[in-house]
Amino acid sequence: MRRLGEPPEFAALAAFLASERASYITGNSIAVDGGWIRALL
Repeated sequence: MRRLGEPPEFAALAAFLASERASYITGNSIAVDGGWIRALL
């Protein structure tokens, strides 16, 4: 994405993880980095 993330983008992930829809998700690392990690590997 070639840009820094905006606070609402991080907040969207936090809100999803706190929601009932994410109740089955356990023990994961979720990269909110716009693809930077994949680009570095």
